[in-house]
Amino acid sequence: MQVIIVTGASKGLGAALVEQLLSPDARVIGIARSANPALAELARAKNAWLDWYLQDFADVAAVDALATSITAGLPSDASRYVLVNNAGVAEPLGPIATLAASEVAAAIDVNLTSAFVFTSRFLAATAMFDADRRVLNISSGLARRPMDGSAAYCASKAGLDMLTRCINSEPDDPSRAKRRARSVALAPGIIDTDMQGVLRGRDRAAFPEGERFAAFKAEGQLATPADVARKIASYIGREDFGATELDDIRNA
Repeated sequence: MQVIIVTGASKGLGAALVEQLLSPDARVIGIARSANPALAELARAKNAWLDWYLQDFADVAAVDALATSITAGLPSDASRYVLVNNAGVAEPLGPIATLAASEVAAAIDVNLTSAFVFTSRFLAATAMFDADRRVLNISSGLARRPMDGSAAYCASKAGLDMLTRCINSEPDDPSRAKRRARSVALAPGIIDTDMQGVLRGRDRAAFPEGERFAAFKAEGQLATPADVARKIASYIGREDFGATELDDIRNA
């Protein structure tokens, strides 16, 4: 059996990934701001184990408490433990000089700080399990190149990339963990999700790149969440997981 935790699990890529991962041989734990009754029904139909928790990842203290509770209750006999840090927000959008401090802080809390906290609790709780441990951070191409009007998103996703590298670089100390955890920051490409809708719909004066995102949609360049989720579900199980720590699903 494997245990897989997915954040941002109710919509878009997160929901599609949970759907792919549901099976009688996996315990899937979904965390999101809202429920997804269709996934709950699918889990029952597949005789699969799906736990669901409601949480806003902008509330770091609450995320810390929830992560501590969830990871403390993990079974100790799974063959693999996986954390997928998928929760993310694109806003605020606009020139850096126009962004409110509260909006920037909220974006960094969702995209980076809460993922950092959840990873910390996950690694601590599974450290002495004699099992495969993997952390998959859903990154972005914008973590690796800047885009006008998206500084908060770019910077927070770049931080997630560095968190990934730090996980992999920590010394192999047998007193702290039976098996080293492996981590990948994976860019999923451009996907037809609500986030893309936000990018297309913003005022062009504040976010001129919105025109390019509108073209992606009009020209049929957006991948479906289901297609990308299938690739990511396969990627999670790869023997060479972690060999390329900053990866792109389009290259996998």
